[in-house]
Amino acid sequence: MIVKIRIVGLPDEVDRAAAEIARVLTVIETSAPYPSRGNSRQVRLYLEVRLP
Repeated sequence: MIVKIRIVGLPDEVDRAAAEIARVLTVIETSAPYPSRGNSRQVRLYLEVRLP
């Protein structure tokens, strides 16, 4: 089964979360970070992962 995961946070937090997820799940695709809407420093990152 393949699912998409959205991670939202500051750029360093998003990178760390994506790396931690990749340690336990097979990451098929990673998007570029998108700026969050409004006047925010947060970004969104999408992972497509395969569940065991």
